[in-house]
Amino acid sequence: MSIISDILTPVARAGLTTLSRQRLPQVNGEITLAGLRAPVRVLRDRWGIPHIYAQNDHDLFFAQGFVQAQDRLWQMELYRRVAAGRLSEIVGEQGLPTDRLTRTLGLYRLGEQDRAALPDDLRAALWSYAEGVNAYLEHFPHALPIEFTLLGHRPEPWTISDTMALSRMMVWQLSTAWYGEIVRAQITETVGPERAAELEAVYPHRNPVALPEGITVRHLEPAALLTESAGSYLFKGQGSNAWVIAGHKSTTGMPILCNDMHLPLMLPSIWYENHLVSDSLQVSGVSVPGMPLVMVGHNAHIAWGATLGMADAEDLFVENMNASLTRYAFRGEWLDVQTIPETIYIKGHKHPHIERVIITHHGPIISSVLDGTNQFLALSSVALQPLQVFQGWWLLNRACDWPSFVEAVRHIRAPQLALVYADVAGNIGYWLAGAVPIRARGQADIPSPGWTGEYEWAGEVPFEEMPHVYNPPQGYVVTCNNRAINDDYPYFLGNSWQNGYRAQRAVDVLESQEKFTLQELARLQLDTFSQPAIAFVGHVHSLPPDDPDVRLAQDLLHDWDGRMSEDTVAGCVYQATYYSLVRNLFEAGLGTELMLRFLGEGFNPLLRPISDTYGQETAVVLRLLDTPTSWWITQAGGREALLLRSVKQGLRWLRQTAGPDPQGWQWGNIHRMTLVHPFSTSSPLGQLFNLGPYPLCGDGETLCRTGVTPHGPDASHSIAASFRQVVDMGNLSHSVGVLPPGQSGQLGSPHYDDQMGLWLRGEYRPLLWNKEQVEAEAVARLSLLPAKGSG
Repeated sequence: MSIISDILTPVARAGLTTLSRQRLPQVNGEITLAGLRAPVRVLRDRWGIPHIYAQNDHDLFFAQGFVQAQDRLWQMELYRRVAAGRLSEIVGEQGLPTDRLTRTLGLYRLGEQDRAALPDDLRAALWSYAEGVNAYLEHFPHALPIEFTLLGHRPEPWTISDTMALSRMMVWQLSTAWYGEIVRAQITETVGPERAAELEAVYPHRNPVALPEGITVRHLEPAALLTESAGSYLFKGQGSNAWVIAGHKSTTGMPILCNDMHLPLMLPSIWYENHLVSDSLQVSGVSVPGMPLVMVGHNAHIAWGATLGMADAEDLFVENMNASLTRYAFRGEWLDVQTIPETIYIKGHKHPHIERVIITHHGPIISSVLDGTNQFLALSSVALQPLQVFQGWWLLNRACDWPSFVEAVRHIRAPQLALVYADVAGNIGYWLAGAVPIRARGQADIPSPGWTGEYEWAGEVPFEEMPHVYNPPQGYVVTCNNRAINDDYPYFLGNSWQNGYRAQRAVDVLESQEKFTLQELARLQLDTFSQPAIAFVGHVHSLPPDDPDVRLAQDLLHDWDGRMSEDTVAGCVYQATYYSLVRNLFEAGLGTELMLRFLGEGFNPLLRPISDTYGQETAVVLRLLDTPTSWWITQAGGREALLLRSVKQGLRWLRQTAGPDPQGWQWGNIHRMTLVHPFSTSSPLGQLFNLGPYPLCGDGETLCRTGVTPHGPDASHSIAASFRQVVDMGNLSHSVGVLPPGQSGQLGSPHYDDQMGLWLRGEYRPLLWNKEQVEAEAVARLSLLPAKGSG
């Protein structure tokens, strides 16, 4: 059967590719469209990136919707159906768990509230964007991506409501902390509070915080900007890493901003790259398909990058409900719940599913859509409150200096993001965006009693007192999901920070020399040194070399430099041993399912494939190995026995997986990634859309992050850099980036995977900026013309 499959799979893929190629969008010539007010030019470079030149904002956002539909219409359809809780209508019963979750959260309802509160200018932009998407649907009804044909489905017209619901889905997906409360509560219930406390993610004291000097605002003197490089520029006129260096640490004399956003890599990319130019706006960067504007990138004045801020703006409350689930207790009274019946239609089913959504003043009851809980849990989340989701990004796209950047950030109440900043005047900065609640009592590490009123949210951390810095004296800012502030900060922001090992590596490198080139900073994004690996290997070397497997492991690890390169054997031995030890340490006490949740496995493969506990076990493991009296160490047989057993199991696994010869134990042979198309989870035919597997370097603790899933180092999915950008504020045309796997979501497009090789090799392509550069590099030229009487 495998031989037949090996023969038929390439043939079937070739057939699908040919069919897809016949449906590729027109990228040259002219297209006349109703709704435009003036001609628009769309120039595409050799990577398929559209550079849109419009004469007004209406036409700019119209064209952005049109080109996104050209390249990503199937993805946009999938996203809006997930956000609206209508996935089951096209995929059947397998979509029901996701629909029940999004209906319970009320993402579409919240989006409708946001739509009603839109200011006129932003409403007009969103309407223009929807018009552009619909112009594509109307003009090319028979050129839909092949996924629509395979499903027998035709998309409905795009609406502002679709975009608003999608924005709510994005905000909620990027918010963190509530699921960790459930995991911690389950661990406490399983092993008791004392043993559970040993697994708490205590931030390693040696690792850096983003703002070591606290909140600092330091304005540059004008004379500091009068360098030769700055003068020459004047003739020109987002889990993640981000750092920005000041001009005095750059060989150009101007800031350089770097950002790579870590997400599960998927097909197509979560990001859509575009360059937008009108009479009032010029901005370039990545957007979310189905949404206008740019989420991360730069305009002519400022650049910005984003990482997850990891601040805790979500809590769970245990509600005391009456038998009919119509009332709940609060401060000695019984209050009425809000009940919303949600009708979910399911493909292939005669009758719809009716989801009874129950909402208290804390938020929606989410217990019914979660496994493993028998309590009524209400989710309080800033992401589920009234928001001006687009207003912040609208202002950010147009910001021209630090004050206008700060005003834009003020409107981003969720998600909680660490935003780095640089401008063409030579300034750099950082702001932890997003609202964070002040809790009346406790830190909400586990679900709190909702009926007492003692654990309510009593306000928010004032915006002006959120962690921020402007022109720090050290000349750089680093944020890698690490802790934002030191112990002197007066407010509680949460305990969900990543462990800081990536941030420490970045700081070490930035402190190692006075000045950096753009190329050196780009290479830093590709750095594979693992600081915790060195600490862990030290424990392996502490074992007596009596056992032959121990001697072999110690020999292979001898003089290893800690770099998780693709060809490292030592790094592969480290990872195999480490993962064996993790299972030996936690599985007996927690059981397999709870252990996987502790390691970060999420509860929904589409909306939350990983949770806020992901990556936190590394610091816990190292701390326990340094505490031989820990219950977790003693129940595993003691430190030496635990290490010995883990080494032997790790090597046995390597022999079974990669063969008996250690020279074949190269990390890239084990650590591989497949980019998965949504179809592949439900249909063998869908696997023809997949890409890979690809060998990887790095791991979850390296700056070149390719984090393994909780299921082991050979799992085929990876959390990695979904977009890399390096922005040169001395000359924006020198900026570089890479978007894996490519710009297009259509299998037959040459841009389906044409950036994957660059990404794997650690290479970049130009981020084209000025008009002359774009004209010179354009390989496709499309004119969008207004129909007679249009506009």
